[in-house]
Amino acid sequence: MVVQYKANVLFTVIAPGGFRILSAIDQTAKKLDCDLVITSACDGAHSGPDDPHHRGEAYDLRSHDFSPEQKDLVLAQIMNCLGWDRFYGFLEAPGTDNEHFHIQVKKGTVYP
Repeated sequence: MVVQYKANVLFTVIAPGGFRILSAIDQTAKKLDCDLVITSACDGAHSGPDDPHHRGEAYDLRSHDFSPEQKDLVLAQIMNCLGWDRFYGFLEAPGTDNEHFHIQVKKGTVYP
C-alpha cells in the first residue's frame, strides 16, 4: 500500500532523522498492506519553535482508520523499523478527535 499526506501538510525541512522516519512509515505500509496518512510534518501549531516537527524530525499519522489491535500493530511495526534507542513513538490523544500516531527523533538525541 502507500503513504499519503493531507493536502495542507508541509515538508519544508526534512532532517536525516526525518528521512529515517519516512522510510519506516513506508516500510510499515508495505509490510502491513495498509495506507498510512501523514497529517502533520513541518506545518501546524506545535509546542514552539524548537518542536521536532519544525526541525523535520517528527511526523503525525492518522490513526482513526484502525482498530485498537491494528493501532498497536502499526505503532509496533514503525518502531521496530526505527528502534527505540534514537526514536520515540506513541498514540497521542487516544480516544479523542485529535488522536494520532506521533513519531519523532527521541528528545536529547542527535540522528545520525
